[in-house]
Amino acid sequence: MTSALLIDDHPMMLQGCRHLLQDIGVDPIIEATDVRTGHGAFLRHRPDVVIVDLTLAGDDLGGLSLIQRIIQAERKTRILVLSMHNDPTIVKRALDSGVAGYVLKDSPSSEFVAAFQKVATGSTHLSHEIAVQVALLRNKSDELASKNLTDREIQILSLLARGNNYDQIATKLGISYSTVTNACSSMRTKLQVRTLADLIRFALQNDHGITH
Repeated sequence: MTSALLIDDHPMMLQGCRHLLQDIGVDPIIEATDVRTGHGAFLRHRPDVVIVDLTLAGDDLGGLSLIQRIIQAERKTRILVLSMHNDPTIVKRALDSGVAGYVLKDSPSSEFVAAFQKVATGSTHLSHEIAVQVALLRNKSDELASKNLTDREIQILSLLARGNNYDQIATKLGISYSTVTNACSSMRTKLQVRTLADLIRFALQNDHGITH
């Protein structure tokens, strides 16, 4: 019998996923709603599959840090992300953290079930659309990484390309305004551009690889 840990802060999402998993015989199904309780539940129960949202209890992308903690505790854990985030930058970060599958919350329930079954049996799942976007991003990320940009800097660059200002970027990423300004200053140095306008121009010229 396959066991699962569901980590999501939306009661209706927990209920829906639980019913779908019960229908295919998953037992037991443990539930948690935030990073702390999710990590504790994992350590206590050591489920076969962990299903986790990336945004938990108002903590934007807090699920990523939870995934990293779970992988550190047990590298063989099978993790399936169920998220509203379709930004390839975020998807890539999740995949690089060691997850075995990634499903969007607006996907049909049949895809969620198929993804769970693949992950539970040691395979992987990534929708074709997301896979293409991540492949493009990986190519561009290799180029950007050669300029020593960090994952966070690439993410900020992506948001700049989409017209976000510093305040909006700070809010979306759950970081401080000063962190954003410091990152942009660092990127201007690394990319050898002089002004914010130059940085935005660079972001727009590379938006096929860092945005969706």
